[in-house]
Amino acid sequence: MAFNTIRQTRVPLQFTGEPKLMKHIQDVLQISGATLLTATMLCSAISAGGLVGLAISFRNLPDVRSLRNYIPTETSYIYDVDGTLLDSLHDEANREVVDLNEISPHLKRAVLAIEDSDFYEHSGINPVGIGRAFLANFQAGNTVQGGSTITMQLIKNLFLSPQQAISRKVAEVVLSLRLEQIFEKDEILEMYLNQVYWGHNTYGVETAAQSYFNKSSKDLTLAEASMMAGLIKAPESLSPFVDYQAAKREQSIVLERMQTLRWITPAEAEAAKKQPLRLGKVTSFVSSKAPYVTEAVVQELQEQFGQEAVLKGGMRVQTTIDIKLQSLAKQTVKSAHANRFGNGAIADQMALVAIDPRTHFVKAIVGGVDHESSQFNRAVQSRRQPGSAFKPFVYYAAFASGRYTPD
Repeated sequence: MAFNTIRQTRVPLQFTGEPKLMKHIQDVLQISGATLLTATMLCSAISAGGLVGLAISFRNLPDVRSLRNYIPTETSYIYDVDGTLLDSLHDEANREVVDLNEISPHLKRAVLAIEDSDFYEHSGINPVGIGRAFLANFQAGNTVQGGSTITMQLIKNLFLSPQQAISRKVAEVVLSLRLEQIFEKDEILEMYLNQVYWGHNTYGVETAAQSYFNKSSKDLTLAEASMMAGLIKAPESLSPFVDYQAAKREQSIVLERMQTLRWITPAEAEAAKKQPLRLGKVTSFVSSKAPYVTEAVVQELQEQFGQEAVLKGGMRVQTTIDIKLQSLAKQTVKSAHANRFGNGAIADQMALVAIDPRTHFVKAIVGGVDHESSQFNRAVQSRRQPGSAFKPFVYYAAFASGRYTPD
């Protein structure tokens, strides 16, 4: 009724005696209506096409159920007879896998606090968390919280490319929801902590703890755990090996977040900030303590198991080598070589193999005077006549038979 009243009062004032103007407006309205209808149909077609495209792309998404059989690449280790580490072998990722219950509770809480404090409440995506992270980052003027859940980060690391496309973000959400339907929360957290990159070619919490603090992840203190959790967003630039003060600032942010969540007390946070930290060293590129030994071991392992198993299979190889005797053998070769040259003898190279006659265990292998100048292992790779050096073995076999004596 009100609408009719308005028309009756306004039409005579504007359109009486103006039939051409009225017709023009009707034409415009017809055109506008047709345009609106066309635009609506076009948008619908585009939307339908987009949905069809998404549906097709979703059919091509990875199957998260494959993670049931997922075995991450893991570093292999070679030890001497007493368990002293001689060398570590890995391909693109230096990693040691551990169970969730073997990881320090401090580290689990610290990572959850800064990366995804609602992890055990959401179903893979967390709109509230995204909003909270946006607000916190806006107030701080820099990135202090991430918007992606731990589940989404795991999906991105395992399945998706790093490109910032809308389709990739949609796929990330879909796969995260699927993952949460199939796996328990603790399983997802365990995979994440073993998969995440911590800088300096260290992957997973155990290798990172060994590198940064020279201890197992199960033994990390609150101070150490909070510093490690702060590295995840930019592990290379925030590394305490690179910028200790930056690492300390991130540690404080993690501790304050844990305090806000009431997962620790203010006194615990303050004590952790003040605790002196003893750093370890980068372990991914440490040279072997006995290069001639480890190269011979690797060659034998690769012949038996293949290169991929050696570099990615997480082997634990204990040799019969005694690192103390190995060091003595190395010095013996260098001294003997120097003495022979001092007496005018020509001896470009020397090698030594020490064997325990009681057990037949190889206790030391030195393949040359200096491994850096020559990696050729003369102790195991040379093909030369032994000459008189073989006589002791002949004599030993003769005496052992009982048929011959030194007389």
